[in-house]
Amino acid sequence: MSGAYDFIILGGGTNGLAAAAYLAKEGFSTLVVEKEQHLGGCAITGDITLPGFHHDVLASSINIWKLGPVEQELGLKDYGYRYIDPEVVASTPFKSRKAITIHRNLDSTVKSIEQFSKKDALAYRNLHDYYRSVQEMMEASFSSPPSDYSNTMALLEENEEGLEFMRLSFMSVRDWLDETFESEELKAFYAIWAANHAPLSPESAGGALLAITFVGLLQERGSSIPIGGMNTLTNAFEKYIRTLKGEFVIGDEVVEVKVNSGRATGIKTRSGKSFTAKRGIISNIEPKALFKKIVQDSSLPESFLRKVDHFKYSDVTQIMIHAALGEAPNYIAEEASEAGMVQIGESVDEISRAFNDSTTGRIPQHPFMTLNNSTIFDGTRAPPGKHIMWNFVRAPARVGGKEWSKDAKEEIYRISMDRLAEYAPNINNSILKSVVMSPQDIESKNANVINGDPVFGQPTVHQMMALRPFPGYSKYRTPLTGLYMCSAATHPGGGVSGLSGRNAAFEAIDDAHKKII
Repeated sequence: MSGAYDFIILGGGTNGLAAAAYLAKEGFSTLVVEKEQHLGGCAITGDITLPGFHHDVLASSINIWKLGPVEQELGLKDYGYRYIDPEVVASTPFKSRKAITIHRNLDSTVKSIEQFSKKDALAYRNLHDYYRSVQEMMEASFSSPPSDYSNTMALLEENEEGLEFMRLSFMSVRDWLDETFESEELKAFYAIWAANHAPLSPESAGGALLAITFVGLLQERGSSIPIGGMNTLTNAFEKYIRTLKGEFVIGDEVVEVKVNSGRATGIKTRSGKSFTAKRGIISNIEPKALFKKIVQDSSLPESFLRKVDHFKYSDVTQIMIHAALGEAPNYIAEEASEAGMVQIGESVDEISRAFNDSTTGRIPQHPFMTLNNSTIFDGTRAPPGKHIMWNFVRAPARVGGKEWSKDAKEEIYRISMDRLAEYAPNINNSILKSVVMSPQDIESKNANVINGDPVFGQPTVHQMMALRPFPGYSKYRTPLTGLYMCSAATHPGGGVSGLSGRNAAFEAIDDAHKKII
């Protein structure tokens, strides 16, 4: 098999599929080449515990997705994408048997917070008003290449509101929480959103705005559960692309990007197939592999290769615990049993200690975690009366500088499940079979997820916005004409959103119309 296409997309994860979809929609011939035997990247579903228990192996709930317009622009519901939006969105239970819970109804959320502090409940309501006031600007920034910092700062400096937004952009979540709220429970509730979804410690610069964004988004739009699992989204993308005559090569790895006179002209696969790119190549492969292995070093400036070398993946990553359950978790705080997502973390100090343990390669003794109650709402994922557990535990990429051993995995499993049992006492007795995935196991499932890093590169201030993935290359282009980047290592970053692919495709389309490619 060989041939010529307007665009070749390297990698069939969500961003690669989004790029292919927009290019095909524009009328360009497209080819997606995927190394694995399946499409989806991190958006995959499989029976990894027992038959009939359909687990989202890596990514799960749909939340960052809601920041962008991909679903609406492509009409993915017409291609089989279906989901449920729980009214009780996310809950953090405490040992007091109370919980802070995001409901789709703002008044219900505020009432949940009033259990701990009426002052904080009012502050939350005011904060959501603030989120709504900047929501349109923030969503536009996710759905386009990042502006240069000089332009962004000049714009923000024009008024007091902009200066406050700038201040929040650089604040740690701990500093912001201490000046905004009085209850330790609400502080812990917010701190987990930065620490378990970014990942940033409570003391890291930039955490405040991320926490505000996550919680504001869930309050405003909820968090969806795809019916049948994340592969329903992947399948919708594939059907859309095939409808527009896009083509796929699945189960064959790209080993070379061919370059001629500073232009990317085609690819070669491990099986020996060659394909020509008449317009360009859009890569959903993480940048170190792309520029250090697939593109010949001699084709790239040394100054650019140094930037590639400097790109950092997080050493604080994740352990995934999947389990087939005989019954649903029964949380001591009733609201948590009804929520689409549950997060465990008793205080900011506890979250900070666990995060810093992970930073230094130690197994946290009091880990914080995020769980999904997907089968409470979607009965198609498990046999009748049974359930599944998806448990994301923040942990070090390596323990004591070494890859996770069997003993280390057993230890983190025991600690995490005993910890969870403090909030859901029936959990250990309900487990039928479990699977623990270390950062190395996760990377073996998806080579883009270096160290098991779920955001595909540290989301620290020196690697975000106009500095992501490299200074001077934040607009998806590379030193080679016709070669574009669209992995989650590019803006806006990790999470299933499709926005990196969408944004990169629009840049390539613009270059094609200008006859640059």
